[in-house]
Parts: sequence; structure tokens; C-alpha cells
Amino acid sequence: MVDTGLLDALAQGLVTGSIIAAGAIGLSLVYSIAEVPNFAHGDMITIGAYFALVVNRPDEISLLPGLPGGAVSLVVAGAFALVAAAAFGALYELAIFRRFRSKEADLITMVIVSLGLALVLRNLVLFVAGSRNISYETAVVRDVNWDLYLTGSGLTVQRTQRQAGDIALLGEWGYPVWLLLGILAAAAAVGYGVYRWRSTDADFRTVHLVSPRVLGVLGGVATLLALAYALRFDPQGTDALWSTRIGTSYKDIAIVVVVAVAMFLLNLVLKATRLGKGMRATADNMDLAEVRGVDVDRIQLVVWVIAGLLTALAGVLAGWSASNVNPNMGFTLLLPVFAAVILGGIRSPYGAAAGAILIGISMDVGVYLLPSGLATYRTAIAFIVLIGVLLVKPDGLWGDV
Repeated sequence: MVDTGLLDALAQGLVTGSIIAAGAIGLSLVYSIAEVPNFAHGDMITIGAYFALVVNRPDEISLLPGLPGGAVSLVVAGAFALVAAAAFGALYELAIFRRFRSKEADLITMVIVSLGLALVLRNLVLFVAGSRNISYETAVVRDVNWDLYLTGSGLTVQRTQRQAGDIALLGEWGYPVWLLLGILAAAAAVGYGVYRWRSTDADFRTVHLVSPRVLGVLGGVATLLALAYALRFDPQGTDALWSTRIGTSYKDIAIVVVVAVAMFLLNLVLKATRLGKGMRATADNMDLAEVRGVDVDRIQLVVWVIAGLLTALAGVLAGWSASNVNPNMGFTLLLPVFAAVILGGIRSPYGAAAGAILIGISMDVGVYLLPSGLATYRTAIAFIVLIGVLLVKPDGLWGDV
């Protein structure tokens, strides 16, 4: 039987990192533009998850009346959670943080306010929904395994799934050694070529819609996947020199794709709209932006709305991924989210996304490498990686974007 290994841990780390990224980007925006180190961010993630639960399983929260017609699908519930969390984000700004900002509250005051808000939100969830674990009502998603066999003649891939207690073979194909090396070389060449093509600006004044670093990686990965799908040969045998299994599901793929789309849309707003230019100007220098005619109060409101949207997205995806919604889920994510923001560069939402992926991968790979009894220390692994990187690069990984 083929066992899971490092590649499976990397795949799971990408899913974990995507969820962390949804929360980390919002936290980075709030800090860099609204200048609030928001310790209530984790509980905002929890609130977003429970907003979806209200309409997905209305019978589970006894203090709220059941919806006419019963529960709705998680997709509709998630959309409702995004709208409700965006409204809550606007409420945080208008009722709380704008008032303190108008009084020129210092950083410590903002920290204390955000900690107080975190306690209020967490106890509100406990009061309304209790402390029990609740799962979303969704269709059952079966895992699909990708079994890889590296033999003397090439690579064999088997797509399998457990059905009625047995492993069923869904498909099988392979790649000769010469083709495997050619695919990897083509992906590397395309990735490097895209990177160089978008890096020709000698004075670095061009604001790229998508960073050349990201384009290079995406170009290489896309080429690798496209060629691997198109150039499938007969199986190369299973008398393996090395074998491993990668477990995936449509749920995992959906989580990564949804977060990637959300990141691209935010990138589009930040770099291709007048609103985004105002947000970047405010992040650089709030007073100067105001002198130049930027409506800073409007920008702050939009930032909190976007942060609310992203926290709801992170909460719904985390609850769906773990099949478990509880009042402490946001607090559990808060430390990895902060680690991702600091690792990537605390004032860079792009750095926060990159840091989140690295943190997610390090957590799951660390769990794979450590003895099973130490799996509870997966969050500590993230901070070990954080400290190690900051010792080498104190400003974070990303730098200017």
C-alpha cells in the first residue's frame, strides 16, 4: 500500500496557507491603512463563520428564529456571511475606531480597544450559539488519491478512491524519463521567461498589475500542469524505486481557487482603480494623501469593509475545511495569521499572502516530519520559521510590490 509523504504534506499546507492568507491580507490592510493592530481579527473570522451557519443550519442556533424554507446551501450561506461581515466591518469603523481616531488615540489605546472588542465578540458567540462544535450542512465530498510510482523507466500516476471500504482505480497513466525531464525543463523555462519579461523596468517605477515574481511562478506551474495533462503516456510500471500518495478532494481545490480569485480581485482593486490608488496613498502617508484630496474617512471605511469580507471568507472556508465551527476557531487562526503578516512584511498585503502560504506549508510539513506526539505544536512551528526568517530579513520577505 502506498503511504502519504512529504508531497501530501505540501499539498495540505497549501490549503492551510490559503485559509490563513484570507485572514492575513485583511489584517495587513487594516494595519497598513487604518493603523490598527487588530487583535479582534480572529474573532471577526469566527463571526463570519457563524453568519454562514445562521442560514445554513438555522435550527442549530436556538436564539435565532428559523428561516422560512429551512437551511440553504453553503454557497448561498457564504454569500450572506460576506455581506453581513462587510456590514459589521463598517460598523466597527463607524462606531468604534473612527471615534478613537478622531481623538488621536495612540497605538496602545487602539490595541486595548481591539482586545476589548475581541472579548465582546467571543462572548457574544458563546451567549448566542454556545460552546459546542457545529458542522455546516453540505454534500459529502470524497477524497481522491494520486499515487505516484517512480520507476527505472519513468513515472506512473494512479488516481484512486476508497469506495465501499476498497480502493478503486479511477485512472492510470505515465511519463517516460525523457518526457518527465522535458516537462520540468519547459515549466522552468516558461517561469523564468515570464519573470524576465515582466522585470525589464530598469528604474522599477512601473506598478505591475501582477508581480513578476508571482507571474513567473504561476507561468511555470500552469505549464507543468498543462503539459502533464496533455502528454500522458502508458503506465511505466509500479516496481517503484520511490512511491508516495497525495490525498486531495474537490473541497481542497475549491478552497485554493476561491482564495486565489479573492486575492486577484483585491489586487485588481489596489492597482487598477482610483479607490485602490487612494488606499495605497493613505498607506504611504495619511496626512499627505488627505492634503492631495483623498477622502481618508471613506478609505478607512472601505478598508474595514474589505477586512470584514476577507474574515468571513476565511471563517467559512476554515469551518468547511475542518467540518467544525466553534467559538475558538478564530483565535486558533489568529496566531498563524499574525505570523504570516509579520513574516511577509507587516505593511504589505502581498507579503501577507506569501507569508501565509509559507506558514501553512511549514505547519503541515512540520507535523509530517515531527513524531506524532508533537503534532499539537504545529502553531509553534510557524513561529520558529518566522523567527528564523526575520533573523535574516527583518523587514519581511516581500519588500516593495
